Amino acid sequence: MSTQRSTIQEARARSDGLRLLKAINDTQAYGQQGARADPSRAAHQAGLDLGSARYEDALAYLIEQAALLGEAHLAFGDDVGALHPHGYASYIFTRRAVALLEG
Repeated sequence: MSTQRSTIQEARARSDGLRLLKAINDTQAYGQQGARADPSRAAHQAGLDLGSARYEDALAYLIEQAALLGEAHLAFGDDVGALHPHGYASYIFTRRAVALLEG
């Protein structure tokens, strides 16, 4: 049962991650490798609530896929830390992000 749950969570993270990546591209990166991206700004358009497990999983998926690279690691207080669960204020939209969007 836990394997099935894990598979479902991975599929959801991938789906949410790709939706978040599309929202980032549509509003910030415009297909440009090396563009700065703030996933928290695109979360609402992607249908994800900031600080939610689904947002965090989606962002983790994009980081694991090297679609987003953390640009500046910052220390945040508890209030702001929920908006930036991986400790980065901004990310770089990579060549891998473009490839993921192209399918």
